[in-house]
Amino acid sequence: MLIPAMLFMMQQVKGNPFNTYLVTKVIDGDTFQTAEMMNIRFDTLDAPELANCGGMEAKEQLQKLIEGKKVRLDIQARDANGRQVASVWAGKTWIDQKMIESGWVVYSSSVVDKGHVLQELDKKNEKEKIGLYAEKCTQYTNPDKPKCQIKGNIAGDWDHKGDKIYHAPGCAQYSSVRVEKWRGEEWFCNEKQAIEAGYRKSERCP
Repeated sequence: MLIPAMLFMMQQVKGNPFNTYLVTKVIDGDTFQTAEMMNIRFDTLDAPELANCGGMEAKEQLQKLIEGKKVRLDIQARDANGRQVASVWAGKTWIDQKMIESGWVVYSSSVVDKGHVLQELDKKNEKEKIGLYAEKCTQYTNPDKPKCQIKGNIAGDWDHKGDKIYHAPGCAQYSSVRVEKWRGEEWFCNEKQAIEAGYRKSERCP
């Protein structure tokens, strides 16, 4: 459960009225640590896990932008893992925007995006197939093993979040279903493989 942002802002203002911190370690593409051992999570974006497609690219991009530098945090809350959730600035540069511009993270936020700047950048990346949306990480057909055509998908909506579902050729709207490898989604050569990996058949399949 999120704790109101104001409590955290009050806590951080003590001894640090400008909310500026030295970044000592980038953990992954959306999380880093300060000299005070604070773990910070971006409030506007999601990066792939390091083991997933694009995970290392996202981390390296964030390292270039902030590692070893001072940043300003607009703290919003704390997440379930104890990390402070914030928008991040380095001087006049909005790091959230720079990360989404890179294409190695996706827009994801409950915070109002004034002017829809970040959302539009994410849509542009998707349209132009940049970063995570390029064929390396987002696929409609299997470029490595064309005969392995079963798509293993992970639900992202809140009602079924994390559910693993597979789509085989012949399922309704199969051609429009994509495999987002940056989210950990997979290709399978047969239904048995998918089931053994914890996936169930989509209700849209015969």
